[in-house]
Amino acid sequence: MNELVSVIMPCYNDSKYLKEAVDSVLGQSYPNVELIIIDDGSDDAATLADLKELAKKDNVRVLFADHGGPSAARNFGIAQASGTYILPVDSDDKIAPDYIAKAVPVLQSDDNIGIVYCRAELFGERSGPWDLGDFSMAQMLVRNQIFVSALFRKADWQAVGGFAEQYKSGIEDYDFWLSILELGRSVVRLEEVLFFYRIKPVSRTTKLTDDQSQAEQMTKEIYSRHKALYEKHSAEYIEALRQEISRLEAENNALRKSLSFISKLNKNPIIHKLSVWIKGKM
Repeated sequence: MNELVSVIMPCYNDSKYLKEAVDSVLGQSYPNVELIIIDDGSDDAATLADLKELAKKDNVRVLFADHGGPSAARNFGIAQASGTYILPVDSDDKIAPDYIAKAVPVLQSDDNIGIVYCRAELFGERSGPWDLGDFSMAQMLVRNQIFVSALFRKADWQAVGGFAEQYKSGIEDYDFWLSILELGRSVVRLEEVLFFYRIKPVSRTTKLTDDQSQAEQMTKEIYSRHKALYEKHSAEYIEALRQEISRLEAENNALRKSLSFISKLNKNPIIHKLSVWIKGKM
């Protein structure tokens, strides 16, 4: 049975990329898809004009909301969605033509499966595989392994109270997936590249990464909100943390060795003179 899938697309001043994202959704091989675009308070004339034209298409609904961030926009769209299954797709990303067709049967095969995603690639400012590691509960408790463009049940969204709207710094999807896992749901990753994540020069995620204090605060909030899940899997979580610390220590040791090597090179009189000459030409 081809259950309806509602694709939820928040959009904020994204005219430059919107058409590409929309085309990837409307080009799905799965026969029963509705696209709901939520304008998150755009004030760009080009974006508003694009949305006006998109509203004329079959199976496309355009909703308008005050600027509240992607969590609020997604919740607004999902609340009005008719689909049994939900797939968020941001207005600057893309999905492969068979993504939905390959994900839906997995959800239908087992009522306990709560999240279906796939392998992904980066494009834009950087390109190549987006390696988030093989999913495990232990690793998921250390860092998010699932991007927001994964399929889930609308019923589960209702059960967990939707996306936490207080988060506007790129971790709302992490918080949401942990909430789904708290329902006892399992996760399946399709072993094909079916999602494409655009890298922009500056994004909410890169801003979060650059602000270490904010990242630490978000980590504390995630733990606090999902304390029961962390305690239930405490042994796995501690081992995953130990492995993460070992990995970071190895990276730091390699960096120190590199810096030591560079320092020794700079003490070489020939290298030093060459370095001074190059700096003088810059």
